[in-house]
Amino acid sequence: MGFQLATKEDSKVTSTRRKAPARPASKAAGRSRDSAAPKATRGTGKPRWARSQATRAEILEATIDCFVEIGYVRTTTTEIAKKAGFTRGAVQYYFPTTQHVLEASVKYLTEKWLDQYMTAARSAPPGADYIDYAVETLWRFVNDKQFIAWQELTAASRTDPELRKIIRPAAARFEKLRRDMSRDNFPDFHEASVEKFQRNRDTLRFVLEGMSSTILTYDKKQRIEAQLQWLKEWFHASWREELESNVVKHHQDG
Repeated sequence: MGFQLATKEDSKVTSTRRKAPARPASKAAGRSRDSAAPKATRGTGKPRWARSQATRAEILEATIDCFVEIGYVRTTTTEIAKKAGFTRGAVQYYFPTTQHVLEASVKYLTEKWLDQYMTAARSAPPGADYIDYAVETLWRFVNDKQFIAWQELTAASRTDPELRKIIRPAAARFEKLRRDMSRDNFPDFHEASVEKFQRNRDTLRFVLEGMSSTILTYDKKQRIEAQLQWLKEWFHASWREELESNVVKHHQDG
């Protein structure tokens, strides 16, 4: 399992970039979390809390990169520290246990994905076809780094009981927020037919997520483009009556 935390002996070696003079115990105990961050995040004129948050975000970004690049099982605090350019002691200072870093990284990556996806979904250019844009946007985001990391964690959780305890409630929250977001982004489609909207939303999600995790060994680009085009045509046909009667909007107004 990944995320093996440093031992006491390891911490003596890796807790700082340079060997610093010994401090009285009372002063060392009173240091803030920010003092464990690398020098690059200190002395920038930002408030201490902002520097601390920046350091924390850098560690979480590095964790996500590790999930994507080397997989969950090989991701350790040593690898995270190496990726972030921090010491392992700094990583442990912000995230003392395996559960801390896992819970924080799952929350961070799902919230970031949702925020970026919602922004993109609401930013259709003037004249864009809503259905075509929805298909293209979701396809882009199921290939996003955050979503790839999420897929890596969900796959690993099948055989990792501790990870599964974190992933299952996170997945329930993630799915609810995605459902609410799609309803808010396309209210006229939802109101025209709740049942059809939910079915079509799930169809789009299941097909695109399946495509993103499938290994295609020949004509990958052509096959994906053909599938995306078929989905657009299928959804237009599904909503033809509502589109022709203007119950739902077809294009983004220019």
